Amino acid sequence: MAGKLEFRAKLSGVLEFAKSKGGKIALEDVEKYFEDDQLSQEQMDLVCEYLMSQKMVVLGYVKKGGTIKEKKEEPVALSKEEQAYIEDYLRDIAQLRDNNMEEVRMAYYLPKVIEEAIKMHHPDIFIGDMIQEGSISLMLALNATGEGKEDEAKIMEEVRAGIQTLIESQTETKRQDKKMVERVSELEETIQNMKEEFGREVSAEEVAERLGVTEEELGDILKLAGEDS
Repeated sequence: MAGKLEFRAKLSGVLEFAKSKGGKIALEDVEKYFEDDQLSQEQMDLVCEYLMSQKMVVLGYVKKGGTIKEKKEEPVALSKEEQAYIEDYLRDIAQLRDNNMEEVRMAYYLPKVIEEAIKMHHPDIFIGDMIQEGSISLMLALNATGEGKEDEAKIMEEVRAGIQTLIESQTETKRQDKKMVERVSELEETIQNMKEEFGREVSAEEVAERLGVTEEELGDILKLAGEDS
């Protein structure tokens, strides 16, 4: 138990560190933070994915064997709405080409952002949201380097990291929502079974004990279920 609590404290610590750096942290800094824990590659992946689920960007981290890789091998077909969005976006980009140098830089990189978003397209996330997230990461990266000084490979790495962070954040939210729906269904079934078993209404304390949760956790589930705690 002490080991788990210590690890949770370090996990919170690295999250706060990333927040203090503007929501970005390099993979090597994550590895250094946990170097005394001798984490396996799988455990390090989980740490990085946790950070990304909290909307942190982990620079240099590439998810191995998971959703992103699968989408690269088998790109998700764009919907008509998404295709129309991209066409409109490309038309807007074309308007930037004859203006100032800052817009010229954006006009050069934004089509690359679209390409990366399409490669990483997730079926549960609108392509426009992924492009917008990539565009924000692009602007931040360009502002940090200054005109004529950017490393294109590094900038596109930050774009991919920003898009991947969005994917992790939204898919984690969906996983949590699905888990809570399952808990609500389990709760309703448990209450019904207990009523039939005891032949009476059951208390929150009894239900919590049967489910193996605290009464506070039960109260949260009851609110979602539309029941009175």
